[in-house]
Amino acid sequence: MIAEQWVLAAGAAIFVATIIAIRFHLDRLVPWIASSGCAAILLALLFRLIATGRVPWASLSESAALLALIVSVAAVISILKDMPRPMSYFLVIVAATLAAFSAASWEAPGTLPVSLQSEWLLVHVPIAIVSYGLFACSAAASAAYLYYMVKRPSESAKTARLDRLSITCITVGLLLLVIAIIMGSLWAKAAWGSYWSWDPKETWSLITAIVYGAYLVLRRAGMKGEEAAYVSLIGFGCVIFTYLGVSYIIPGLHSYA
Repeated sequence: MIAEQWVLAAGAAIFVATIIAIRFHLDRLVPWIASSGCAAILLALLFRLIATGRVPWASLSESAALLALIVSVAAVISILKDMPRPMSYFLVIVAATLAAFSAASWEAPGTLPVSLQSEWLLVHVPIAIVSYGLFACSAAASAAYLYYMVKRPSESAKTARLDRLSITCITVGLLLLVIAIIMGSLWAKAAWGSYWSWDPKETWSLITAIVYGAYLVLRRAGMKGEEAAYVSLIGFGCVIFTYLGVSYIIPGLHSYA
């Protein structure tokens, strides 16, 4: 294992410690522990930046670390803003999983494929990853919403707050995803000679955008919070498949990303 892997593994372990701290109501320690996990992930990305002299999100493992950082920062904000506990659980679990995946799949730096040696790498990938982070926040809010609907249906103020957060995250996340898709098509034209080739990642990115677009349309048409929460979770399932499934199950032009 190289240095970045050890740091990422430490970050994953710290997030597991955060989950335990949340479980045992160590409220004063939780933000500090979670923030330490964020710092570990950031440190690993900085190590890669220094070692390669390029942005540290050119591979799947690197972008997973970036996504882990974004989700873990959202988890810290959720904790500090005193959001419902199930939402913080969800976000920290996602961050721990991503950090562990990144550590396990991390590779020594090598020469980038020609198609990645582009200025589009600077903006396309982080915009897409931020959109995924927002969708993770929406899924966390939706999962917490459903938890309260089943376990504590009387706490309507919390469910209303979670519902509003989910809508906001999906609205902004969808905007960023559409921008990322447009940027990706321009990059594809330069790299592969075609704006759109129905590559699995292109196709599933479009499917994901359609699902979240349908969510917003249905909300305006009157879909209520509980039904919307399920659609939000379906959308996040599409995000997971777009991000990981097409790399391991349906390989294509984006298999390295």
